[in-house]
Amino acid sequence: MTEPEQFGRQQEDPLETGRVFQDAEGRRTTDPAEGEANATRDADRNAAHLAHGEVGPGVPEE
Repeated sequence: MTEPEQFGRQQEDPLETGRVFQDAEGRRTTDPAEGEANATRDADRNAAHLAHGEVGPGVPEE
């Protein structure tokens, strides 16, 4: 493995093994409870946007 491949692999391993949690906005944490809180907060925010009729990119409005 070349050096850049090794470096990239070192970056991926914690995420793949579940030792590091990353949300959609790129926030990372090693605390599972904080990772769950971030995910719940993001889901609640997304649900609020949908409730107000907002749609995401690439979703056609009816």
